[in-house]
Amino acid sequence: MSEKSLKKNAALNMIKVLMSLLFPLITFPYSSRVLGPVYTGKVNFAQSIVSYFSLVAALGITSYGVREAAKIRDDKAQLSVFTKEILCINIFSMVAAYILFALSLIFVQPFFDYRKLLCICASSIAFTTIGVDWLYTALEEFKYITIRSIIFQFVSLALLFLTVHSQDDYMKYAAINVIACAGSGICNFIHTRRFIDWKTKVRLSPCRHLKPILSFFAMTAAISIYTVLDTTMLGFIKGDESVGIYSAATKINRIVIMMISAATSVLLPRLSYYAQKENKEDFARLVNKSFCFILALSVPCAVGLALLAKPVILLLSGQKYADAIPVMQVMNPVIVFIGISGLIGIQIFMAQRKEKLTLLSVVLGAVVNFTLNSFFIPKYGVMGAGFATLIAEFCVTFIQIIFAVKYFEWKKVFVCLAQVIAATILMALCVVLVLRVFHSRLSFVVAVFVGGAVYSILLILFKNSLAVEMLGKVLRRNK
Repeated sequence: MSEKSLKKNAALNMIKVLMSLLFPLITFPYSSRVLGPVYTGKVNFAQSIVSYFSLVAALGITSYGVREAAKIRDDKAQLSVFTKEILCINIFSMVAAYILFALSLIFVQPFFDYRKLLCICASSIAFTTIGVDWLYTALEEFKYITIRSIIFQFVSLALLFLTVHSQDDYMKYAAINVIACAGSGICNFIHTRRFIDWKTKVRLSPCRHLKPILSFFAMTAAISIYTVLDTTMLGFIKGDESVGIYSAATKINRIVIMMISAATSVLLPRLSYYAQKENKEDFARLVNKSFCFILALSVPCAVGLALLAKPVILLLSGQKYADAIPVMQVMNPVIVFIGISGLIGIQIFMAQRKEKLTLLSVVLGAVVNFTLNSFFIPKYGVMGAGFATLIAEFCVTFIQIIFAVKYFEWKKVFVCLAQVIAATILMALCVVLVLRVFHSRLSFVVAVFVGGAVYSILLILFKNSLAVEMLGKVLRRNK
């Protein structure tokens, strides 16, 4: 349980997510141009609908499984019993989700035109269930997860270029995403034999997990509602083209958010372990260091993407998606909000068994998002959806910070924030200068490298603790 291993886990998880970011940067420009806003919107709308049924199938098991399995991971017998019990519950919830899905296809009229596409997307639910990703996170098997993910990303990339050539291939495009999920799920289940004894028959008591799992389900349901509600409501109110524009506006933001989340998602099993051992000192140290890391990464990304929105959208998606540029600029602050709320709500509160606080905050976020979407989308369309999401994420983060005041050393946090803001302002000036000097389509690439270099150097000059620590490690390693 050394500090080195935790950093290795974070590095591996970030590599996995980095690869998952690079592939969309390759595939999205291709698919968005081939399919166009309408058919891209169809696929994204179908995926947003299926996400609700995936939510029922998951039943809050992922977070609960990670937290509880992390505590007993050194005991193979206990871990085997726990995994079997959780998988039994997950299979029942998956069947219930498919029953609800079938009924919706029969009775919900707006779904009639999407039936085949919805069925393709929904097939991923079964493979996600047998994949038991939560087990590998609890065991901190990030090397295996990273290698597996990269392999299936290459498979998906090859299939995309080989099979998707026109708008009529949008069904194939949806199926490719499912193939990657299917491969990962099957490999995961086979690989579990290294950690789980499936042969030994034992008495199972899955019902003992239902109460905490349902509590997690309520929380994940609220999170999912306000994270995909904007896409769903846009599809119903404004149609497929608006969903396509909105997807282009949020694509890069979500990629950056995934990158930040990758670095902090490895904390839950470790924080749960510290909480179980009542190791308050290491718990507090890790929490404060992570908070400063999120600030140092999310703030410059939010500002930088606001400045680079136009060249990024035009390069990755094309002129047809020009309406996505102002939407992307409005929504960039969610990078900071989601980064902070992910640390507090998912990592800290869950490790401390205070997921009810997370539930309270995300329920409020869901209510705010639904209310604002209902008002703004009919009047302002895609921009209204973006603004509603921004306000909802701010509300969630603000409430969680209030609940989590005691976990942070605020003097250090404010010093770090001041350094980050000062460095970001100077970085922004350099980015603007680069954009004015260079007028090529790849000017944003130069701006990214220049801005990143300037920002890093300034943090070191300002003696930011994280930057100085990383520089010291690099110099020692080279020496």
